[in-house]
Amino acid sequence: MSKFCPLPFNHMAIRPNGRVYPCCIFRWDNVPEDLHLDHPDVFHHPFLEDIRNQMRRGEIVDGCKTCHLNEEQFGSSMRTFVLKHIHKIGGSLEPIDEPKITYLDLALSNACNNKCRMCNPELSTSWYSDWKALGNSIPKGLLQKPQNNLDKINFSNLRFLKLIGGEPLMEQEKFIDILSKCDRKNLSVLLTTNVTLKPNEELFRLMKECKSCNINLSIDAYGVLNDFLRKGSNWQIITENIKWFYDNFNDGLGVHSVVSIYNINHLDILRNFLKEKFSKIHHEHVLVDGPDWMRPRHLPENIKLKIKDLFRLWSQDSDWPFLKILEDELSKTGDFNIFMKNDKKLSDIRNENWAYANPELYEMVKSYYE
Repeated sequence: MSKFCPLPFNHMAIRPNGRVYPCCIFRWDNVPEDLHLDHPDVFHHPFLEDIRNQMRRGEIVDGCKTCHLNEEQFGSSMRTFVLKHIHKIGGSLEPIDEPKITYLDLALSNACNNKCRMCNPELSTSWYSDWKALGNSIPKGLLQKPQNNLDKINFSNLRFLKLIGGEPLMEQEKFIDILSKCDRKNLSVLLTTNVTLKPNEELFRLMKECKSCNINLSIDAYGVLNDFLRKGSNWQIITENIKWFYDNFNDGLGVHSVVSIYNINHLDILRNFLKEKFSKIHHEHVLVDGPDWMRPRHLPENIKLKIKDLFRLWSQDSDWPFLKILEDELSKTGDFNIFMKNDKKLSDIRNENWAYANPELYEMVKSYYE
């Protein structure tokens, strides 16, 4: 049972379009179209039941390959993290006969006031105009659908609720409605926000009634570079809201940063700012997982060497395990033309140029544009 994962027995991940997944990193191409909130009893959908039966037999599930690869390469994965924190999500360390939802990963809608560079209209309504200009059709968000069975979910057994978006604080009434149905004294909440908004008085009260409430602040860089990457943000407002969250949730506060070509040379600036001003905040980085053209592997080879020199310099001050993941990324072959082509498309639509946001890196690659 070494490959057993509790999540299929107590968890669902629901995305803004109503699609349902066994977990947030389950391979989406393995999931049937009708695994959706339109289904009358989606938690007992035959696809999920089949996964549970495979787990009971000790078999490896195809859609779980990401975890298995991460464990082989890095010794840890989403699966191992869940097993370590099983007490927080109300799951079991072995297959159970009667699954029940104790952990929900929920995107209430794709409503968002930012249009981040790495995002898309499925996760942000602010992306609609750019998406149309790129010649694409517009998706619909979960709350825009006239029929779905979200209200049929039994929230009373929830022990862990993860709220993502869009921007979940643009859906505060729906958030309030869900929390009011939960056993809050036994509920842990994880909220991911772009830090442009704060909870209203009623939502704040309900959040404070929960057993625990952790907040992930999505911030990719310091100052103007963050405003460029997360278009719609204002750094002054961001810093004011960081302080508010720090004052009210400092024991469970973290900053989550996405690393792409645009900010790979400035990771230390935000890191040092947080250490100096908000020392209790846990700061973590993840490599951009889409769109592909923003991946650091596409940097020119001579620029990769300069970036690796920066990594060595940063490592002198403190241990930074994530840099090993970035070094592995930079060892992969890329094509800077792919980045330049897609960057130009989006920048032309937005009438902007990233040179002002990260002049140091732009100076390194300027000759390739010329």
